[in-house]
Amino acid sequence: MISNVWRWKGIVLFTFFMGSALLAQRKNKPLVLQEMGWVDVKEYLKTNDMVIVPLGSTEQHGPHLPLGTDFYEAMEMSKLISEKTGVLIAPVLFSGYSVYHSGFPGTLSLTPETMEQVLFESAELLIKYGFRRFLFFNYHGGNNIVQENIIHRINHSTEATAIAIGHGGPVQKEEEGEVVDWHAGKSETSIMLYVKPELVRMERAQKPTMHFSSQIQTLWQLAQKDPELAAVANTLLGVPEETKKGGASREISSNGIWSFTDPKEATEEIGRETVSKMVDAAVRFIEAWKKAGNVVPAAESAREK
Repeated sequence: MISNVWRWKGIVLFTFFMGSALLAQRKNKPLVLQEMGWVDVKEYLKTNDMVIVPLGSTEQHGPHLPLGTDFYEAMEMSKLISEKTGVLIAPVLFSGYSVYHSGFPGTLSLTPETMEQVLFESAELLIKYGFRRFLFFNYHGGNNIVQENIIHRINHSTEATAIAIGHGGPVQKEEEGEVVDWHAGKSETSIMLYVKPELVRMERAQKPTMHFSSQIQTLWQLAQKDPELAAVANTLLGVPEETKKGGASREISSNGIWSFTDPKEATEEIGRETVSKMVDAAVRFIEAWKKAGNVVPAAESAREK
């Protein structure tokens, strides 16, 4: 029989090692601009000129997911990337371009022009302080056009360099699934079960009834022979109801979910796998860019000559 002395020694040692393990896990905390003081930012800029800008939205995600799903996904994945790379995160917006979801209460939306201008003016100040490499992590398809425009604008009118490391960019190798699962379905529910499980209401999860206009259905049928026509059909989806194309969220889904999957089949493990792939791809890119260094501004290059 183990004596009380050895039993207590075992408890102390177990507590010590568990505490050390937890401390190691929390050692590399994400760097979030709003949680830092200006002196912290100044210190950071002495060794790093990179900044991650998450892009999401505030829009309906069916009856079971929160309106902030896309923002939380972009932000939480950005935090994981920050933990692994030490790159600072600068959240600028909670909303994105989502007007086609406004048939359901709570959705907020900015025009692409407004969103781009807010991002650019924020980038101008960050550039003033010394940030030179911008990494946009987008997790909302409606933001893709804004992301393309803001990256082009930064690259063509400032000394900084910008690139997309989330959806809509070259870093992520996105695979098309066999079953349509675009919005708030099994995949996205799984991600939220992993990154923000406390906000998921699985008791409300329900497979939607999907209905598409006759024009969209005809184009998809013709695309079996002429695949290029699928692009035309896709342009009719995710557009405001006022366009009369039949592609607004309320027009194609009974409950706001855009999927032929059942969100009740979502699991935390599926979410972890999806998140890990995206985070790892972004981390690999960032570490490679760190080794390559930043591009020398033309003015500095000219002075050296």
